[in-house]
Amino acid sequence: MDQQNVSKLQELIQQGEKLVPEGGLEFSGYNAKMQSQYLLWRKNCLDALSKIGEKANPHREKITKDENGAYFYQNSAQLILEMMKQSLPIAEIEAKKNSTPPSAPKPAPAPAPPKAEPAPAPAQPKAAPQPAPPAPKQEAAKPQPAAVPPPAPVTPSAASKQVLVLSSSETELKNQLTNLLKEMGIEGIMFQRGDAPDAIVGFLEKYPTVKYAYYLYNPEDINSAMFELGYLIGKVGSTRVCCIHKKDDAPPKGVPGIVYKEIVVKLEEISFGLIKDLKAAGYTVTF
Repeated sequence: MDQQNVSKLQELIQQGEKLVPEGGLEFSGYNAKMQSQYLLWRKNCLDALSKIGEKANPHREKITKDENGAYFYQNSAQLILEMMKQSLPIAEIEAKKNSTPPSAPKPAPAPAPPKAEPAPAPAQPKAAPQPAPPAPKQEAAKPQPAAVPPPAPVTPSAASKQVLVLSSSETELKNQLTNLLKEMGIEGIMFQRGDAPDAIVGFLEKYPTVKYAYYLYNPEDINSAMFELGYLIGKVGSTRVCCIHKKDDAPPKGVPGIVYKEIVVKLEEISFGLIKDLKAAGYTVTF
């Protein structure tokens, strides 16, 4: 621990003072645009606290135990900033201890006078050589089992990074969902319904291994929604179909197993819930 880490802590505190007000609120969603910048700052803060030592471990644990800490909310960012401010005095004390010069070494004691060597003893007659004992019998080497090669690493399939997105038209909601999926490292496979009401059947047959779907509902879908939602449930499974709609555009809710998400203006209002649902479905979400 040295003055260099103290300077790093001060720098991270200054960054946090500017970053915290940009975080999202829990009722309106986290700040997805600055998510990567927040995660880098959070990682650097945790690294700096680790260098302080055991005295900063309680502050570091409060940050890592924050359930929403991986997402850029104001509350999570403020918690990190407070822990950094509380750890700075500890780091300064440790730095002062390490900068104190060591005390002068004590002089080495004078060497003791050499002792007189005793007179050599008279030579003794050599004993007659004894015959060597017979060599023990060696056991035959046991055959060793053949080495088993380690299992090959499992490569995630392309389907583990894909979800289906069904929309009857180009909308701002569709663009928002597409951008959010890209930020999470997920590929959205888009389906836009044409004139044929059963076009979804042939489309889904091309992606039999994809196991999650979003249905972006608007009032024009009322004649097709029941059929399409039911068909999706049969393909990807119960609770793996998320129907997103605006508050004033309530979809038909007669299909069991559908997860309904309601928004007022923007998709950011439910973004945290979408991430949790994808993780629960076995998807790896990255930023």
